[in-house]
Formats: sequence, C-alpha cells, structure tokens
Amino acid sequence: MSNILGVPKDTAAGVLFMVVGAGALAIGADYRTGSLLHMGPGYFPRMMSALLLFLGAIVAILGLRHRRALPEAAPPWSWRAMATVLGGIVLFGFGLERFGLVASITALTLVSAYAEPRRGIIETLVLAVSMNAIAWLVFVLGLGMPLPLWPEAGGS
Repeated sequence: MSNILGVPKDTAAGVLFMVVGAGALAIGADYRTGSLLHMGPGYFPRMMSALLLFLGAIVAILGLRHRRALPEAAPPWSWRAMATVLGGIVLFGFGLERFGLVASITALTLVSAYAEPRRGIIETLVLAVSMNAIAWLVFVLGLGMPLPLWPEAGGS
C-alpha cells in the first residue's frame, strides 16, 4: 500500500519523526543546555530532537508533494532477520562489560549476519573487523570512553 489511512507513507513517517522529536524536546525540557563549549546534559538531546523535527517536516512535505502512481508492495516480515538482529543486540548488551568491546561487537556482527541467508563468512568477518576499528576510533580514542576492549583478567 502506498498510504496509511489515506496519507502517503513518507508523510506519515515525517509526522512520526516530528512527534518523536517534539516528545524528546518535552521530556528533556528541564535538562540544562549549556553552550557549545560547555555542553550541559540537555545539549545533545535537544539538538538531536530539533534535527529530528526539522527532518520530519522535510520528509512530510516531500511526501505530500511526490505522490506515487503505483502502490508500493510492502516486503514480507522476516522473523529470522528480526530475531537474529535483536539477539545480536542483546548479546552485545550483556557481553560488553563481561567480555569487552571487541568480543561483543564481533558477536553482534556474527549473529546479526544470519539475518541475510546469503551473507558470506569473509564479508561478515571483514564487517566485524571494520566495526571494531570504527568503535575503537570513535568511542575509545575519539571520545575517551573507558570501555574494556578485552575481558578483565581474573573475571568477576
């Protein structure tokens, strides 16, 4: 179907973005914003909420302007894909503190790769190595987050 309750899907998605953005702004209204140099706890959520509102408005307006002549067929739900991706995320969440960033991202990537039956092992391993490198560069090196890369010696 190309519309939801008579509204084009793009417009409905844009309105949903705007509702989520407005809700996040309302929830974080009491957080101190600070400035660009001295960001408070509400600075980043407020900027992301405003960006979501702005992008939602653009998507909604473009959805009204560009109506499609033929209805789009919705792809069927893939329970396998949903289960494996969700399972990978759960593994990552439980494994981060216990096994470290590298093992958790690798587990997330390997489990989630089964969402697509034709995914090759080489492609999956390259993706796992790439995701580990990006996570280390962004979170550990760039942001200085104290994430354990490997399991703690002696365990807990």
